[in-house]
Amino acid sequence: MHEALRYFIEKVVTHFSTEKHYDDLLKAKELYFEKTGKALEEDPDYESRMSSFNDWYVLQYKKNKEDKTLIAIYMENHKVSEDLINAVKSFEHGLYEFMGKGLFGSFVLKDLLHGKKIKLSKSHSTPSFVKGDIFLGRVAMYGDEYYMFNGLCLLPRQAKRMLKKQIHKVAKYNDLEVEHSFLLKTEALKTKWLRYGHVNVERIFVYPDVPL
Repeated sequence: MHEALRYFIEKVVTHFSTEKHYDDLLKAKELYFEKTGKALEEDPDYESRMSSFNDWYVLQYKKNKEDKTLIAIYMENHKVSEDLINAVKSFEHGLYEFMGKGLFGSFVLKDLLHGKKIKLSKSHSTPSFVKGDIFLGRVAMYGDEYYMFNGLCLLPRQAKRMLKKQIHKVAKYNDLEVEHSFLLKTEALKTKWLRYGHVNVERIFVYPDVPL
């Protein structure tokens, strides 16, 4: 992630983790891990999942459907640079496939929900993926270049067929809430897979008929 954007996200997380907001933070944590599965410190992806929670907490969590996100509230009440405001507006939560390096040396992601390619900034640190890996993540543009957030959720390759089948169902709704529900459900299934790795992945990555 771009340093300026990383610092800003951490600043907003810290602001909404103070004693004044502590009850809301606990409610948000309970909701997030109820939707995505409990995070255990011994899990190999524990730190990444906690980063994912922090990103979700400030960028996507709302106390009620009518409310604004926490980062929107923060930006209304604090002076924030135009670059950061635009970065927040460009933020996307999605399901991606790592395509490796493109022709001009930048790492490339394929957005599986929308069928578009995302070229990361050449200054982006090397992602810890190999070509063909699929993962849940968040991206945003800082300036005119894309950066990934730190909270990434690597998915088993064996689940790719089931995921693509579900993507077609989700796409029919053309609804951001349906997409986000699908992404959180997918993270929950990844957590379940970690707990029951001996079970065939096709029996774990099963989705409800209605996405929400």
